[in-house]
Amino acid sequence: MELLSELGLTLEAAQARVGLARALGSHAPAAAILEARHALETFERVGVTRDTDAAAALLRELGAPARTFTKGYGTLTRRETEVLSLLAEGCSNARIAERLYISRPTAEHHVARILAKLGLRNRAEAAAYALRETLPRDP
Repeated sequence: MELLSELGLTLEAAQARVGLARALGSHAPAAAILEARHALETFERVGVTRDTDAAAALLRELGAPARTFTKGYGTLTRRETEVLSLLAEGCSNARIAERLYISRPTAEHHVARILAKLGLRNRAEAAAYALRETLPRDP
């Protein structure tokens, strides 16, 4: 896992943590929970819904709470609103980072926070939400 992280393969390192957590589950549940929690935090930050759901399910199986921050934690910041509009345009995290002159991990963090704050499951739901909320209203 350390080598994967050093190589910049954050997602793969988090996936390896989930595998380790599964292997440790019956023999060392506290260590399994710790590994699954680290993986979940990474998946949420990156915005990988499928892996986030799998890590959350594993945590629940181990008897631990799954969410690292609550849905609806607060209103979107100005930057998160900008990121949401780029999601609505179909931009990837890399493209969001380019357009806003921020790092890719920062873009990933913004996407994860948007999904959590709005209680959305994925980028497609975020794009639909953005389009729905910004459509002109009839007087």
